[in-house]
Amino acid sequence: MLRQSSPSVYELAASIPGLSGVEVQTTRSNLWERETVLAYKKEANRWKMRTVSMGGSLPAGGTLLQPGPAEESLRKTIRSGEILGASVVLVPGFFETCPRMDDEASYGPVVELLKRLSPVAEDAGITLGLELSLGLADYQKLIGLAGHPAVRAYWDATGTDHMGHPGEGIKGLEVLGSSICQMHLKNGRKLMEERHLLEKHPKSPQPDRTMSIDWTKALPIVKASGFEGWFAFETPHESPQACVEETKKNIAFVMKYLS
Repeated sequence: MLRQSSPSVYELAASIPGLSGVEVQTTRSNLWERETVLAYKKEANRWKMRTVSMGGSLPAGGTLLQPGPAEESLRKTIRSGEILGASVVLVPGFFETCPRMDDEASYGPVVELLKRLSPVAEDAGITLGLELSLGLADYQKLIGLAGHPAVRAYWDATGTDHMGHPGEGIKGLEVLGSSICQMHLKNGRKLMEERHLLEKHPKSPQPDRTMSIDWTKALPIVKASGFEGWFAFETPHESPQACVEETKKNIAFVMKYLS
């Protein structure tokens, strides 16, 4: 919900009807420290609000393309996620920090890293959710090479289109379906129900702006797919009060198509 959170995030989340959990930001919120993670756990229990997933699993400057430091970071995030009861650790890789799937020298070490970490994550009851700037076919290739049920896609339909793969956001919902471990729901700076041209991603290879996802079509696909994971709203807000009011509207819109 917040780029840098505090234990009070659970109280804010609990004030939003229909919200059942939060994705916390690991490194920016100092959640590798045991004292901090236990403070979060206490507040999560107090407000009966689950910690669903661990975002921000790599520190500033850390990337999947540096397997040694990345392994250390992800192991610490898995450990914190186990304490908090999270089911997913988000593993990011965008553009220059994303493996190139046409170059084994780029993706090979990442595959080996995922193979080492997947049983560690599984033992902790956690899935490593890959959120990458790859197109769908390359996503499938990387997950297939990792070859473990604890390595799955953390799908962001809007992000996929926005980062240079227009049309593949919804296609991924159809193709990956129930194998997706978690999804980000977002719509630029608009409510989920508003279709519009997204601001151009500065690193997208596409020359033109991309139209936002038509969620009235995408959500029925999700419903039919058998997906059983969590949705995490990744949405900007002007204030905590705006977060509450706009998230209520977004939840009502999403549930209209999933109920």
